[in-house]
Amino acid sequence: MNVRIVISVLMGLAGSVAMADTGVPSGQIATLSETLIDGDTVRFRFLTPAIAPVADGLNYTDVEGDFMALCHDVALPVLADLQMQPSSVVISMMSAPTEFGVANPEVIQFFEGFIIENNACIWEQF
Repeated sequence: MNVRIVISVLMGLAGSVAMADTGVPSGQIATLSETLIDGDTVRFRFLTPAIAPVADGLNYTDVEGDFMALCHDVALPVLADLQMQPSSVVISMMSAPTEFGVANPEVIQFFEGFIIENNACIWEQF
């Protein structure tokens, strides 16, 4: 049985890189909302209001490069600080705060998975 643990308290110990807003290649700002441990997977959930479902909101193609940047610039330093070596990392973006695992059709969410090898994020197609 996998147990999800919110490690927001630990994130404070992992340094300010995880707590600050992060600029990404698309030009949007990503704010780390929470980090969850789910078995041997660590999930980094980012609030990214620019993907909101409006005419000028960013779509998946617009933000595709942001996933690698968030994995490299946020997830890897946090994992190193926490001395964690998960088998996979999931980076998700959400247009508004929403509870993990609860369907909310009003919130746009994109996500991508990565494996971590040799201190590098390697995209893993779902």
